[in-house]
Amino acid sequence: MKKSSSDLSHHTSDLRPPSSGLRSPSSTIAIIGAGGLGREIRNLVERHHHFAGFFDDVSQEQHYLGTLQDITAESDYAFLIALGNPQAKKQVAERLAPLGIAYTNLVSRHSILPAEALRGQGIVVCDGVVGTVNIRLGNHVLLNLNVTIGHDVTLGDYCSVMPGANISGGVTIGEATLIGSGAVILQGITIGNNARVGAGAVVTKDVPANTTVVGVPAKPRAPSFP
Repeated sequence: MKKSSSDLSHHTSDLRPPSSGLRSPSSTIAIIGAGGLGREIRNLVERHHHFAGFFDDVSQEQHYLGTLQDITAESDYAFLIALGNPQAKKQVAERLAPLGIAYTNLVSRHSILPAEALRGQGIVVCDGVVGTVNIRLGNHVLLNLNVTIGHDVTLGDYCSVMPGANISGGVTIGEATLIGSGAVILQGITIGNNARVGAGAVVTKDVPANTTVVGVPAKPRAPSFP
């Protein structure tokens, strides 16, 4: 039976070439960040590729390659940044940018996502993710377990979308924004840079940059005072 082009696009765990000016990635992947997310991503790496170890500024008992200062321009790995906090992820990427190291995209074979969605590098797509058409993912985007993404959605660089979040069609999410577990973003919404959507929130209106929204319907969180 002949496979359709959409069938072929569902399994995209290959190493993807970096953008111009960066070295080609190795088939051996090193993970930056050895916390819980890093260990989860390691399991995904080991299904399809060779796992080299972790770089982390906190020493690890196993599979420890060194601190971030030990990463050099000559490091013979493809890299992934395993940090759920978008601002921390951005800081690490900017810190390492002068080295020109090669990042790879890692996409679970148990996900459905068109290959053309992978516009950036350092993208991680976990099990159960389902995306439809005309999706654009920036650099270092994380789509955690069982995320769904509708048509014509754009996610900016460094975004992290946590397990079970549902993003409807026509949504634009700015750079370094966090979408919490189980959150729902309704159709046509725009969320600005550096925003945070709380777990379980239902976003019915646009969210300005640098704003945290929580609740159903989602509203800006009141500032806390000592």
